[in-house]
Amino acid sequence: MTTPLVDAARAAAGDPDRLYDAFVAWAADRGFALYPAQDEAVIELVSGANVVLATPTGTGKSLVAVAAHAASLSRGERTYYTAPIKALVSEKFFALVE
Repeated sequence: MTTPLVDAARAAAGDPDRLYDAFVAWAADRGFALYPAQDEAVIELVSGANVVLATPTGTGKSLVAVAAHAASLSRGERTYYTAPIKALVSEKFFALVE
């Protein structure tokens, strides 16, 4: 069984490279390989930068949002997820608590 992302994020606190590796491994365990835009965004997020990701529907913005949550949790911060569509919020809620 793989380590939950929240545990991996907290274990990687203060180490952006370790956090990046933990997130990529977590995503790979779920069958996801990062697209270039996702990869760039995740690198920036784990480094503490603010990111605006403007890509078309279906290009993995929600996966980057999960990375943003992991980066914040690794710093001991509180996170919130919001989306304009109730079905998307419901879907992502159950994915995040997994």
